[in-house]
Amino acid sequence: MKVLPEGWRVHRGRDPEAELRSLKRRFQAISGRFHRAEKLRRLYRWVRMAAFAAAVSFALTAVALSFSPWPLPTTLRHIAALPHCRAARAVDLAPAYRGEPGYWRHLDADGDGRSCEPWTLR
Repeated sequence: MKVLPEGWRVHRGRDPEAELRSLKRRFQAISGRFHRAEKLRRLYRWVRMAAFAAAVSFALTAVALSFSPWPLPTTLRHIAALPHCRAARAVDLAPAYRGEPGYWRHLDADGDGRSCEPWTLR
């Protein structure tokens, strides 16, 4: 029998490459479970934050609409008239006087208290 140098290991009946592949497979299984759980935790956190943001925005909108002096449909039409006079005309709130729904200061070009006035030719 051939004598091995000191410090060398003898693998009696075992295949070190097969054991290494088995060990690698087991570590990958554990690692895969960890990464799947981590992805699930991140998704749960994202869904929770999105639901919280939606609930807060809904509550703030409800509170803001409760302070309006007009009924809800009129308030919504007033908000829809905000961007420009075409939008105000589309929701049938133009021309509007100061204090009425549909009046926005930035839509009052000449500052006379009447927004989205029709153009007249002189």
